[in-house]
Amino acid sequence: MEEWVTRRSPEYRELQEKALAALDRIEAMIETLPSHLNAESYLTSEEVRNLFGLSQRSLQTYRDERIIPYTTLGGKFLYPMSEIAKILEKNLVKPIQR
Repeated sequence: MEEWVTRRSPEYRELQEKALAALDRIEAMIETLPSHLNAESYLTSEEVRNLFGLSQRSLQTYRDERIIPYTTLGGKFLYPMSEIAKILEKNLVKPIQR
Protein backbone atom coordinates (compact mmCIF):
# COMPACT_ATOMS: atom_id res chain seq x y z
CA MET A 1 0.00 0.00 0.00
CA GLU A 2 1.33 3.45 -0.97
CA GLU A 3 1.47 6.24 1.57
CA TRP A 4 0.55 9.77 0.67
CA VAL A 5 2.95 12.59 1.35
CA THR A 6 1.15 15.60 2.74
CA ARG A 7 2.30 18.92 4.15
CA ARG A 8 2.20 17.35 7.58
CA SER A 9 4.31 14.35 6.57
CA PRO A 10 7.85 14.17 7.95
CA GLU A 11 9.09 13.59 4.39
CA TYR A 12 7.49 16.82 3.20
CA ARG A 13 8.89 18.82 6.10
CA GLU A 14 12.35 17.37 5.54
CA LEU A 15 12.21 18.27 1.84
CA GLN A 16 11.00 21.77 2.69
CA GLU A 17 13.87 22.27 5.16
CA LYS A 18 16.40 21.08 2.58
CA ALA A 19 14.97 23.43 -0.05
CA LEU A 20 15.10 26.41 2.31
CA ALA A 21 18.67 25.52 3.31
CA ALA A 22 19.63 25.33 -0.38
CA LEU A 23 18.11 28.77 -0.99
CA ASP A 24 20.09 30.16 1.93
CA ARG A 25 23.31 28.71 0.48
CA ILE A 26 22.53 30.18 -2.96
CA GLU A 27 21.87 33.62 -1.47
CA ALA A 28 25.14 33.42 0.47
CA MET A 29 27.00 32.49 -2.73
CA ILE A 30 25.45 35.41 -4.62
CA GLU A 31 26.54 37.80 -1.87
CA THR A 32 30.15 36.61 -2.26
CA LEU A 33 30.22 37.30 -6.01
CA PRO A 34 32.30 40.29 -7.06
CA SER A 35 29.98 43.25 -7.44
CA HIS A 36 30.67 43.59 -11.16
CA LEU A 37 29.41 40.04 -11.77
CA ASN A 38 26.43 40.46 -9.48
CA ALA A 39 25.25 43.67 -11.16
CA GLU A 40 26.21 43.04 -14.80
CA SER A 41 23.59 42.43 -17.46
CA TYR A 42 24.35 40.55 -20.63
CA LEU A 43 22.90 40.63 -24.12
CA THR A 44 22.58 37.62 -26.39
CA SER A 45 23.95 37.60 -29.94
CA GLU A 46 20.44 38.06 -31.29
CA GLU A 47 19.84 41.07 -29.04
CA VAL A 48 23.13 42.70 -30.10
CA ARG A 49 22.41 42.05 -33.79
CA ASN A 50 18.91 43.51 -33.50
CA LEU A 51 20.05 46.47 -31.44
CA PHE A 52 22.72 47.54 -33.92
CA GLY A 53 21.34 46.07 -37.15
CA LEU A 54 24.26 43.69 -37.57
CA SER A 55 24.39 40.49 -39.55
CA GLN A 56 25.48 37.29 -37.89
CA ARG A 57 28.71 37.40 -39.93
CA SER A 58 29.49 41.00 -38.89
CA LEU A 59 29.07 40.12 -35.24
CA GLN A 60 31.35 37.10 -35.75
CA THR A 61 33.96 39.40 -37.30
CA TYR A 62 33.70 41.80 -34.37
CA ARG A 63 34.35 38.90 -32.00
CA ASP A 64 37.21 37.52 -34.12
CA GLU A 65 38.91 40.93 -34.30
CA ARG A 66 38.27 41.57 -30.59
CA ILE A 67 36.25 44.70 -31.35
CA ILE A 68 33.41 43.68 -29.07
CA PRO A 69 33.92 41.92 -25.71
CA TYR A 70 32.06 38.71 -25.03
CA THR A 71 31.95 35.62 -22.90
CA THR A 72 30.55 32.19 -23.59
CA LEU A 73 28.30 30.04 -21.50
CA GLY A 74 26.97 26.72 -22.67
CA GLY A 75 27.97 27.45 -26.25
CA LYS A 76 26.15 30.78 -26.30
CA PHE A 77 27.85 34.13 -26.72
CA LEU A 78 26.98 36.81 -24.16
CA TYR A 79 27.95 40.47 -24.33
CA PRO A 80 28.29 42.61 -21.18
CA MET A 81 26.11 45.70 -21.50
CA SER A 82 28.52 47.90 -19.54
CA GLU A 83 31.34 47.09 -21.98
CA ILE A 84 29.16 47.77 -25.00
CA ALA A 85 28.24 51.13 -23.47
CA LYS A 86 31.96 51.92 -23.08
CA ILE A 87 32.60 51.09 -26.74
CA LEU A 88 29.72 53.32 -27.82
CA GLU A 89 30.98 56.17 -25.64
CA LYS A 90 34.55 55.74 -26.91
CA ASN A 91 33.39 55.90 -30.54
CA LEU A 92 30.90 58.71 -30.08
CA VAL A 93 31.33 61.47 -32.66
CA LYS A 94 30.36 64.71 -31.01
CA PRO A 95 28.84 67.60 -32.96
CA ILE A 96 30.88 70.67 -33.70
CA GLN A 97 30.15 73.51 -31.28
CA ARG A 98 29.45 76.77 -33.14
